Amino acid sequence: MGRYADSLLTEGEVVVLRTRQHWLALVGRARAGVALFVGGLLLLFLIAYFNVAPGTLRDILSGVALIMLALGVVVFLYRLWIWWAQDYIITNRRLLKVTGVLNKRSGDSSLEKINDAILSQSVFGRMFNFGDLEILTAADQAVDRYHMLNNPKEFKKTMLTQKHNLETEFIYGRPPTPPRH
Repeated sequence: MGRYADSLLTEGEVVVLRTRQHWLALVGRARAGVALFVGGLLLLFLIAYFNVAPGTLRDILSGVALIMLALGVVVFLYRLWIWWAQDYIITNRRLLKVTGVLNKRSGDSSLEKINDAILSQSVFGRMFNFGDLEILTAADQAVDRYHMLNNPKEFKKTMLTQKHNLETEFIYGRPPTPPRH
């Protein structure tokens, strides 16, 4: 079974680049799960370190710690699922952004309508290879924003190359790209 985004491709449309947000975006969104998990580990460590006597207090603290550990794992796995379900795609005709796990949301921008793309990368973003990309159309308004995009320079270069290739096809009257099989 293919990805949901693949079912949105039109005849003759080919995926050139597929990516998603950087893994640090996942860590940022899953910080509550990570904090619960670390808090549960810390509580278990403290129970053992202070050698809490067996009994009701130890049972309650151990139960709370185990619940924290379990909730932390569940929250992290849920955020991982959301992160994994997103697709940022460049095809030979358009940009496609698909998000959502059960309820899907997709938006696309035709390459021929794109005027420019503004890439913003902090020092930290350049070190870890992520950034924000804003896609501008004829209205000079950002139509789509890609926050914490993984490998944003490659994404922007690929998008501009595909835009140029599409414009060249129109100028020289080449036949459209053949259908996918």
